[in-house]
Parts: sequence; structure tokens; C-alpha cells
Amino acid sequence: MGENGTSLDVLLAFAVRGVPVDPAAEGRAVAAYRAAREGGAHGARTRRRDDWRPREQRRPGRDFKES
Repeated sequence: MGENGTSLDVLLAFAVRGVPVDPAAEGRAVAAYRAAREGGAHGARTRRRDDWRPREQRRPGRDFKES
């Protein structure tokens, strides 16, 4: 049971069910994301352990040092 007495299956059903989206609110959210991205707020590099792509698709790294 959740905090308000609802069961997990009810919460999951609510999460999966199609809910109408307010187009104006969605537009504001997208605009805020784009402004933050262009402003450099998302400039952090991806950590290797956070990159879940198959190894073949990742940026090639150095396997050995050349001397």
C-alpha cells in the first residue's frame, strides 16, 4: 500500500494510462529545458558507468599507451 492507501497495481495503472496533457504546459516545459540546455546548465560530461550503450557504439578509448 502507498502512503495514501492505494495499492501498487492501482498506482501503476494510473501511471500507464493515457492522461490528457495541457499543450501550453508542455510547451513551457520544453522551452525551459531548451533554455537551460543552451545556457550551459547541462554541460556535465557523461560518466562511463552511466553510458548504457553497447560497447561498439561508445566513443573509442585508448587501450594502451604508446611510448
